[in-house]
Amino acid sequence: MSTKNYCTGNHILVGLGGTGGKILKAFKMRMFEEYPTAEERKKLPVALLYVDSTDEMMPKDGRSRPDFRVMGQDASFTNNEFLNIKAVDVEHILDHIGSYPSVKGIVENVSGVKSAIGSLGEAAGQKRRAGRLLFAANAIGYVNSLRDAFARCQSISGDTSTLYINIFAGLCGGTGSGSIVDVVVQTRKAFPEAVISVYAMMPEMHLPKADMDQGRYYQNGYAALAELNALQAGRWFPQDVTGGGEAKQHSDKVKGVANGLTIYSNVNENGVTVNSLKELPKIVSDYIFARIFVVNETADNLVAIKHAFRYENMDDFAYEYDEAANAGADGRIPVARTKKISSFGIKRVMYPELRILKHITYTVGESVLYQFKYNNWRENQGFVNEERNKDYRKEYLNSDNLSKWMLDEKHLTQEVKVLESDADYPLFSDYWHDKAIGYAEDAKKADCPLNELDNIMAEFYTSHFREEGVESFYVGKAKALPEISKEIRHGIESELFEKWKVGDISIVELQKVSKLLLERMGEIRTELEARIKEAKEEYEACDQDRLDNVSEWSRLGILQRMVGAGARRYADHQGILTDYYTAKTMLIALEFAKQLAAKVFVELGKMDADILSFSQKINEAIEETERLVAAQRKVNKGLEDMKGAIIEVSEDDAMTEFEVDLKIDKVDMPNISRQLRESILPQEEFVNFGRLANEISVDDIKDAFDVKLSAVVKAKHDEKADSDNKVLGLNILTQLQQKLRTDDDIKKFAHDIVSQSGAFLKLNNDQIQMHLRNNEGNLSPTNPASINKKVILVSIPSPDENVGLSKFADKLEDAIKNSFNQSTARTDIIIDRKSPRKDELCIMTVSYNFPMRAIDWMSPYKERYERFLNTGNPNTDVTNAILLHSEGDGKNLPSVFALSDEEIQAKLAANTLYNQQLVQPQQPFGQAQQPFGQAQQPFGQAQQPFGQAQQPFGQAQQPFGQPQQPFGQPQGMTTPPGGPTPPPPGGLTPPVFQEPQVNLFINVAGQSYGPYNYATCKQYAQAGQLTAQTMVWMEGMPAWAPAGQVPALQALFAPPAAMPGQPTPPPMGGPTPPPMG
Repeated sequence: MSTKNYCTGNHILVGLGGTGGKILKAFKMRMFEEYPTAEERKKLPVALLYVDSTDEMMPKDGRSRPDFRVMGQDASFTNNEFLNIKAVDVEHILDHIGSYPSVKGIVENVSGVKSAIGSLGEAAGQKRRAGRLLFAANAIGYVNSLRDAFARCQSISGDTSTLYINIFAGLCGGTGSGSIVDVVVQTRKAFPEAVISVYAMMPEMHLPKADMDQGRYYQNGYAALAELNALQAGRWFPQDVTGGGEAKQHSDKVKGVANGLTIYSNVNENGVTVNSLKELPKIVSDYIFARIFVVNETADNLVAIKHAFRYENMDDFAYEYDEAANAGADGRIPVARTKKISSFGIKRVMYPELRILKHITYTVGESVLYQFKYNNWRENQGFVNEERNKDYRKEYLNSDNLSKWMLDEKHLTQEVKVLESDADYPLFSDYWHDKAIGYAEDAKKADCPLNELDNIMAEFYTSHFREEGVESFYVGKAKALPEISKEIRHGIESELFEKWKVGDISIVELQKVSKLLLERMGEIRTELEARIKEAKEEYEACDQDRLDNVSEWSRLGILQRMVGAGARRYADHQGILTDYYTAKTMLIALEFAKQLAAKVFVELGKMDADILSFSQKINEAIEETERLVAAQRKVNKGLEDMKGAIIEVSEDDAMTEFEVDLKIDKVDMPNISRQLRESILPQEEFVNFGRLANEISVDDIKDAFDVKLSAVVKAKHDEKADSDNKVLGLNILTQLQQKLRTDDDIKKFAHDIVSQSGAFLKLNNDQIQMHLRNNEGNLSPTNPASINKKVILVSIPSPDENVGLSKFADKLEDAIKNSFNQSTARTDIIIDRKSPRKDELCIMTVSYNFPMRAIDWMSPYKERYERFLNTGNPNTDVTNAILLHSEGDGKNLPSVFALSDEEIQAKLAANTLYNQQLVQPQQPFGQAQQPFGQAQQPFGQAQQPFGQAQQPFGQAQQPFGQPQQPFGQPQGMTTPPGGPTPPPPGGLTPPVFQEPQVNLFINVAGQSYGPYNYATCKQYAQAGQLTAQTMVWMEGMPAWAPAGQVPALQALFAPPAAMPGQPTPPPMGGPTPPPMG
C-alpha cells in the first residue's frame, strides 16, 4: 500500500504516558501499513520517543507483542524509542533529595510532598507532582534520548536545520500530565530553533470507563491547562530540572515556549463522539500522519493550512492581555492568556483496500488450513471443513507398510537391523544353514560327526553369533531398546510428515493412522505372546529331532555310519541343527521383540500425542483465522452513517466473488497450500510433530498469511481480475460515483460529511464573543482575524484522466464548498485535487487562535478544580494542591478565565489604593511604616506571642514609601498544623481598648485573603479597604456575611479615633473559609 509521501525536514514524535504511547503505537502501525518494507521505512526521517513510568506497552523477553503486529511484521517500540522514567521511585527521590539537585526546586517541603504523594503502584497514579518528580530525575536521559532521535532523523534526511517536534500527552493522569511542562521546556532548551507542537488531550466529559477517575481526573486536566497557559503566556517560569533556577525559555519570537498548543477531546464541534481509548488515538495519529506524509506543504494553494499547522498565522493575535491590569512603567500590559491554541479534526472517506486485502487473504488462508486439516477437495467448493471417508487400515496397515515401518517380525526380532549404525547380518536360517554346511566336512573327522557339528554350532551360538553370541547379542540390544524404539517411531513419523508436507495426507488422516498404529501395536504384542509359545514348541520339536537323529545314528554299525543310512542321517542332521539353532535363536529374539514392541507402543503413543498437539495448533489457527475473517467484515455503515472518523465506501460482493473464484481453482489452491506449508515450517530438519507443534505458533501462521499469502493474493488478483472486477487498487472517486448517481445524492453526501466533520473541541461562542478591557480595537472579537479562525483542507484524488470521473469530481468539489457554514469562524476552505492518496477523500480541519476560556468544558472543570482545593480543611487543601500542581500551589498562575466587570473594578480600586500608598505618607510623627506588600515573617517560624509587648511606640519602622500589597494580590491561606500563628512584631498595641480576638477572612473580587487580626482589620477599615458591606468570614460563622453585621467588627465602622500608626497586616493561622455562595 506504499504511496508517494511529502515528508520534508526531520520529525520527532514524543509520546508521554499512556495517552501518548497509544498515539505513537497507532502512528507506527500506520507507517508499517503504508510503507510495508523496511527499505521504505528506512528512508523516512521520522523518529519516535515514548516516555512513561511503566513499560506495559513494551515487548517482554525479547518477544514481539501480538497487538503490535502489522501484516506479519513487528511494529513494537524498540529500546531506543522508549524512556522509562520510573527507573528510580519517587519515594527514593524524596528520601535522597540531596542526590537529585534538579528536583530540589520543585519540592518546597519534602515531608509535605512525600505525605501527599504516598506510595505509588504502577505509573504515577494520577498524581501530577509524582509524574513531574519522576521526569525531573530522568530529565537528562530525556534530553539525550531526544538528541539521539534527532541524530537518527538527520542521518536519513541529511538536513540539520529543519526539525519538527510533536509532543503528545493526556492531561488527566500522572505521568503525561505531570511531565508535560518540563518536556516542553527541556525540548525548547535542547532545540531552540525547532518547531514544537504540543498535542494535549483534555478530560472527557463522559468517561468511557468508570474507574478512570481516581478523584483527580478533571482537576488534573484543569491544573495542567492552567500551567500550560501560564507557561505559554510568559507568566510562569518553572524550575529548570536540568539546570538551576527558573527555566526562562519563553520567546517573543514564537510567542511562547512551544510554538503552540493543540488541544482536543473526544467530541467534535458538531457533537460527534468517539471512544477516547480506542478510536481517538488512531484519529490523532491519522492527523499527524497526514501532516507529515500526505499534505504537500510546498504547494502554493496549501499555504494557509501550512501556517495553521505551525501556528504561524497567529502571532499578531497570540495573546490576551490582563483585563484587570494597567500598563506598567514600560507601557506594557501583562499577558493573561495565550491564544496560540488550536484543535483539529480529520475525516477520511476511503476505499478500505487494506481491509479488503486482509479479508481475501484470511478467507483463502482459512481454506488452506482446511487442506492442512482434512485435505478434502470438492468441486465448486474447494477444500472443505469435513473429513474424507476412506479405509485407513487397508491403505496404511498393509504388510508392505508394516515392513517399511519396521513393525514386522524380522525388524522387531532384529533379524533385520533397525539402527542404521548396525551391521547387516544374514537371516537366522541362512546364518545357521551356512554354519551347518560350512563345518560339516570338519565334523566328519570326529568319531561322532553329528555331535561334533552340534558342538561347533553350539560354540557359534554361545560366542560368535554376530560377533558375541546369541544371548550376549540380545542382552546388548536390550540396553539399546530406547534408541531402537525411537528409530522405528522416527521412520514412521518422518514418512507421515513428508506426506503431509506435500499435501498427500491431512492432519486428521495423520491422527487416524496414528491411532491405527497404536491399535496394531497392541495386536502385535498379543501376537508375539502367541508367537513365543509357538516358537517354544517348535524349538522343543527341533531339539527332540536332534536327539532322536543322534540316537538313530548311534545304533548304526561302523560301515553303515560311513555310507548309506549313516550318510543320510548325517546329511539330515545338518538340516536338523539348522532348524534347531534357528528356533533357539528365534526364541531369544522373540522375547526381545516382546520388550521392543512394548517400547515402540510407548513411542507411538507419544507420537500420537504429538500429532494431536500439532492438530490442536492447526485448530487454533483455524479459529484465529475465522476470527480474523470476521474482524475484516464490513461493519462500517459507509454512506448510511457519516458520524465516524472513517467512512468506508466499498462493495463486498465483488470481494466475495473473487474469493470464491480463487478458492475453487483446483490448480492454484493445492499449490498455494504447499507454498504456505513451506513458509510456515521451520528450516531445520524435521524431528517430530511435538517439536513442530512447539516451533510453529498461531502468530507464525498469521504472519505467513500476512506476508506470503497476501503477496500471492495480490499476484492472483492482477492475473484474474479484469478492469470491471478489480477489488484492489481502486480510486475512491470511482466508488463514490457508483453510489452518488444524481446531483442531489452528491449534495446530500457533501452536506452530511461536512456537518459531521470538524475539530475535536467544542468552543463556547459566548466566550468567543466576549469583549475584554485591554483587548479592544484590532484585538476585539469584532475583528474576525483576532479570534477563532479555521482552515479546512479537502483532499480529493486525481480522476486518473477519466473524463466522466473528472466531471463527477467537479460536482463534488462545488457541493463540498457550498456545504460549509462560516457564520461562527473565519474559515479558509482549500480544495486539493492532487492528493497522492487514490483510495481516500480526506477533510482536515484546523480551528485556531482562541484562549482556553473559550473551550466549552472548561467552566465545569474549573468548578471541580476549585472545590478540590477549597475543602474547608487547610491541611487537605495543601495536600491537594501538591497533588494537582507540578510546582507550587497554582495561586501564582494567571486566571484561565476573564474576570467579571465587578471583579475588575474591585481589583483596579485595590491597585489604585496601592499606588496612592506609594506616594502618600501615612505614619504620624514622621515615622516610617512597614511597606504594604513586603515579605512578612516566614511561614512556620516563631512570631511574637499575642499580647506581649510589640515594637515600642515611636521606634523607627520600615522606611516610608516602599510598596504595600493591595487586596487582589494573593497571600498565603495555609496554616501549619496546630492552630493559628500570632502576628509578627511591628504593629501597635492599643494602650487602653481591649481588642477582640478575631481571625478574619476578607473577600475581594471573588478572592479570599487572610486571616487577619483585629488591629489589621482596623487599619483596613480606616483606609477604606474594609467597609461594612465587605463580605467576611471567621471561625464560628455559618457563612460569609457583610462585615457590618458581625458584632465583633461593628466598632470598626464607628467614627474613627486617632491612631498613631498603621501596622502592616500580617498573615495569621486559622481555618479556611467556605467558598463564596
